[in-house]
Amino acid sequence: MELRRLHPLLRLPFRPLLTFCRKINLYDDEMEQVARPDWHLVMDGRHNKGLAFSIEERQRLGILGLMPCTVRSMENQMKAAATNFKARTSPIAQFSYLNAVHHRHRRLYYRFVRENIEEALPIVYTPTVGDVVATYGLNFQHASSMFISIYDKGHIKDVLHNWIENDVKAICVTDGGRVLGLGDMGANAMGISLGKMVLYTALGGIPPSSLLPVCLDVGTDNENLLQDPLYVGARIPRVKGAEYDELVDEFMQAAIKCFGPHTFIHFEDFATPNALKFLDKYQYKYCCFNDDIQGTGATGLAAFINVERITGIKLEDTVFVFVGAGSASLGIANMLIMELEVRGLSPEEATKNVYLMDANGVVTEDSPNPPAQAKRFLKSMEPIKDLMSVLDKLKPSVLVGATGVGGIFTEEVLKTMAKNHERPAVFALSNPTSNSECTAEEAFTHTEGRVLFGSGSPFPPVVINGKRFTPTQANNCLTFPGIALAAIVTKAKHLPNEVFSVVSHELANNTTEEQLEQGTLFPTIKDASQVAFNVGVATAQYLFDNDLSNFNPKPEDVCEFVKKSQYSFEYRNSLSPTWTYPKQPQAPKTKPKPEPEPKEEKEK
Repeated sequence: MELRRLHPLLRLPFRPLLTFCRKINLYDDEMEQVARPDWHLVMDGRHNKGLAFSIEERQRLGILGLMPCTVRSMENQMKAAATNFKARTSPIAQFSYLNAVHHRHRRLYYRFVRENIEEALPIVYTPTVGDVVATYGLNFQHASSMFISIYDKGHIKDVLHNWIENDVKAICVTDGGRVLGLGDMGANAMGISLGKMVLYTALGGIPPSSLLPVCLDVGTDNENLLQDPLYVGARIPRVKGAEYDELVDEFMQAAIKCFGPHTFIHFEDFATPNALKFLDKYQYKYCCFNDDIQGTGATGLAAFINVERITGIKLEDTVFVFVGAGSASLGIANMLIMELEVRGLSPEEATKNVYLMDANGVVTEDSPNPPAQAKRFLKSMEPIKDLMSVLDKLKPSVLVGATGVGGIFTEEVLKTMAKNHERPAVFALSNPTSNSECTAEEAFTHTEGRVLFGSGSPFPPVVINGKRFTPTQANNCLTFPGIALAAIVTKAKHLPNEVFSVVSHELANNTTEEQLEQGTLFPTIKDASQVAFNVGVATAQYLFDNDLSNFNPKPEDVCEFVKKSQYSFEYRNSLSPTWTYPKQPQAPKTKPKPEPEPKEEKEK
């Protein structure tokens, strides 16, 4: 005890004192000269290659010994990921596994999703994303997105400056006002923005570091969420009116100030009135896009074009009934009208055979409070509330459901469509699967296999009388990654409606004649990355050709230009390149000047 009074170091507890002494004894001047990168940075998901690091990389990066000596190729890592993925039996467990891979090995994650898109899409997107949204607060772990709350009003630019990446080129923003068929999901809707960003990279090849998912948290009117102790958002009723509009306007301005005037802003899952309002307000002021309206509209029009190719009945002679008058139905219907007007029809002729139904029945001039954007579709006729009565009176050959109400396309409805037409077209677009207006099995069974079917959720193949039918998924993932890719690489000024007509025709053209002969209206999901690229090239070409691009000079080969801008799904060398310098001549040695001899004193 007397020794501890001699020096402050001796007053340390035994173990810290022992560690200190070891450090003194093991001091190595040679190792002191080695500069090592922070291993946390090397193992960050953006840079980490796991067992794919070569031995030289491990040595030079200072991570040798932190993993077994085996070196795996990415192909073997993909096999390991596939084995782990398939070992999880529930969709939410598979989502959790992929999410973990995303944070550990980002490049491996995107390649896995891209190359296994048929199995992975239902997990990272619809329908599993509905479960992810519903349980978002339960599973929240760490920051991978940005939440901007109503309490940040006046300081949104300061919040955006906290984002972890500097080179943001695209933002997907939601306020959770209307998520899939789940309704108001508040801050939980972040799961949707994250899912969209995954497909931006996996299908569109857009570098993930340039993407920013955002949720504007303005409260929620979902009482279940407000009472949920695990809910992560603001526990207040949803903010509306001027305060809400001001928040969105501040966000738009702040995004441009922080990330530049060419930032692409994707609106997702806003309630229909707000979605339509902001699209009208911002479409020609910013480079922005609403997937629920324009993406769905472009996808729906592509399906109609292919229905026309299969049946031989011109769109101008086809009767359409849209069940549901929300953003999806209005987006598709308006895109259809634009196509018909391009073909030479007057506005009155174009809308003549297009009918909308809401909760009160067919939207007519006498309907109470129809949406302002639906006024062009108002009909001068007696109101009809019942869907069966509408089918009997109007005999549509195309029936579109976007209601969020499962099962409303009953056996009677489907049989009536089949009775009235040889090849009826039925679209059950609502998500998730439980909200689909009918299943693929019901559609094919009750139409004797003659239906041209499209759904928002994936359905398995159907076998009727020994014949196999593969349902078509009318999935926006075939359009929005390509739209975003084109907008980013061209630095688009804005996206007029004509752009989405280009998207529709390109998507339709990507459906082969063989697929059309089988009654398939869209390319297969396994080809989604190639379709996204083709859509991106066609859209970029249109933007360049119509002076809608801020990129100069215009590239000679747009296809090659788009390709070179894409994210690489292969591992690259993790070490900085080195090169040799010529041996430099040494400076000539200079002889030291002789010291002057001391002068002898003159004799006096």
